[in-house]
Amino acid sequence: MIQKINNNGAPKYLVIFLLIVSIFVAGFYVGKIDLFKNVELNPEKYQITGDKLTERNNVDVGLLWEVWSEIEQEYIDTKNIDGQDLLYGAVDGLVKGLDDQYTNFLTPEETKEYLSGNKREFEGIGTTLAQEGEFVVIESPIDGSPAQQAGLKPKDVILRVNEEDMQGKSVIEVAKNIRGEANSKVMITYYRADNNETKDVEIIRQKIDLKNIEVIDLENGIKILKIYQFTEADVETFNREWDSNISQLIQDNPKGLIVDLRNNPGGFVDAVRYSVGEFLPKGAVVFQEEDKSGRKTQYKVNRDGKLLDIPMVIIVNEGSASSSEIFAGAMQDNDRAEVVGTKTVGKGVEQKLINLSDGSMLQIVFQKWLTSNGRHINEEDPITPDHAADDTEAQDQKAIDLLLSK
Repeated sequence: MIQKINNNGAPKYLVIFLLIVSIFVAGFYVGKIDLFKNVELNPEKYQITGDKLTERNNVDVGLLWEVWSEIEQEYIDTKNIDGQDLLYGAVDGLVKGLDDQYTNFLTPEETKEYLSGNKREFEGIGTTLAQEGEFVVIESPIDGSPAQQAGLKPKDVILRVNEEDMQGKSVIEVAKNIRGEANSKVMITYYRADNNETKDVEIIRQKIDLKNIEVIDLENGIKILKIYQFTEADVETFNREWDSNISQLIQDNPKGLIVDLRNNPGGFVDAVRYSVGEFLPKGAVVFQEEDKSGRKTQYKVNRDGKLLDIPMVIIVNEGSASSSEIFAGAMQDNDRAEVVGTKTVGKGVEQKLINLSDGSMLQIVFQKWLTSNGRHINEEDPITPDHAADDTEAQDQKAIDLLLSK
């Protein structure tokens, strides 16, 4: 996920995206209706408050209240109706009507789960997840994580967790089922379309300490700069960590550099812009943003990089997403480095997290990003490597061969 951050490091749109709503629409008062004219409600159970709009942009939203009223009158188990659950279900259905896998509504409980999952340390299997229709799929298993060691790959469809059916559940719900204490076991049943295989795998959860950057020494004067994610407590913290690793790299005077972005799920857009600035000249276009009106904004390198001339190769795979795709796309479009590996996720959208009044959250796509030359990265047109290589060893060797040839 690309997170939009302002200059002082605080989330630009509160916690990265949320819409201020009053029931379903903000700022449009049409009129109140007598919601339950012929229904006796138990006031100790719940009461509906706030303005109940009957129309929004020529859509008669009175149908919602009509159905709610019929539930109160006719549902067989009226005494167990929870009005808050009905509301959250209605809001979730409203958001799902967009049919956008990257736009989601999270209840207060799900919001807490989501934010805890974004911490640097957590206990689980170590993978990001994505919504695809009625199912949740593996997006980017963290390198070296229990998920990767168990053989889980991007696009694997999670069918069951500990024998519980996951169809129809959200990313947050599935993540909650998967997460657990370190050294405990979780059984995941997944489907892999590539070989039409359904498989059970038992995984031992571990404490996951998310790394950001690592420098690895190879022979022949080649270094690997492994970027696990473009995320830290804030952009400034990431940038300091980046500078520290680059200083170490420069001291060793490498002859060539492999930037490894495999299974990198993304992170702060300002962090990737800073990173790319190490390799491209000041003023070079890193990426572009396009809002819903079609207005485009270019983001250029705004500093003097220290590695402008070092020969380099980028490695990506099917788990490289979002900000890591911005990095690879910038290198391709500016003819700075060749890309090796497999096609990427194709997540060319930016999201905001909007904190709602009751502690719930709206995760909403608000614009898309384009590469330096204006390519919109998506699932049908992701980052396509200059040199295709399917497995890890082949990718490593191809990258080394390309550098040695230079």
